[in-house]
Amino acid sequence: MKTKTIIGLNLSILLSFSQLFSQCIVDAGANRNLCQDEIQSGAKLYGEVLSGNIVDLKWESSFYEPTLDKYYYASIMLSDTTILEPTIEQHFERTVKYYLKGITSTNETCVDSVELNFSDWTFLTVDKITGKSPTDTIELWIAAQSNWPHTKFEWSPNYMISDTTLENPKVWNDTTVFYNLKITDSLGCSVTDDIFEVYVTPSSTNHVDLNNLKIFPNPASNIVTIEFDKQIEKVNLFDMNAKLVKEVNENQIDLSDIINGIYFLQIKLLNGELINSKIYKRDTP
Repeated sequence: MKTKTIIGLNLSILLSFSQLFSQCIVDAGANRNLCQDEIQSGAKLYGEVLSGNIVDLKWESSFYEPTLDKYYYASIMLSDTTILEPTIEQHFERTVKYYLKGITSTNETCVDSVELNFSDWTFLTVDKITGKSPTDTIELWIAAQSNWPHTKFEWSPNYMISDTTLENPKVWNDTTVFYNLKITDSLGCSVTDDIFEVYVTPSSTNHVDLNNLKIFPNPASNIVTIEFDKQIEKVNLFDMNAKLVKEVNENQIDLSDIINGIYFLQIKLLNGELINSKIYKRDTP
């Protein structure tokens, strides 16, 4: 019995020494691409200790901004630089390299790195609305731009359009169409661009003087008022899917009973001219 006890103690001591003096190895995770959904929801780093009695961990990274002559470090990029799975709170480049450093109880150091590509998008804050006659042909354009090259365009519906896979296809629609666009970049990340409304009217709205047009408030939680120096016949309200939500025959429209979001106002004048504008429904806090 005494011999077994001694053997058991010796094995425990050997295991402890084996762990204490085993090689220091950390894994910073796999290189990967991050799309908007993951970035906005709080992307994480995924580190792992593979071997060694590591007593101290630290993530490191840096970025130099020459215009400000300033360095930014992991301490402001990550939620916590001392844990294996910190949240990425900020990034300053489209490709960022992070280093995971481990230190053992015997002061051995090991380092591993991971490289992340961030798909960031910017959107032009302009209304993608244009008018044309039934016989005109016009070119569509995009408002979304990735910091990586665009590799795929998907326009819909496939109605009187030259090519649904081009960045700037031509359309010759004979009725009002709301064209949707999905853009994919070289990282495989996709976004839906703002809806492009191409409306058709016998009289081009490009000749309507809109200097005296007032639509207020915008954003609005209830009543929206439209003031113009020409008489209004009716006002149609469409949602982002081009579905008619409301129609009124006056210069005010009530948004209180519809959900928050972006809508399109189509204002028809007595002379047949059409004016289109974007409006935002937002409940007052």
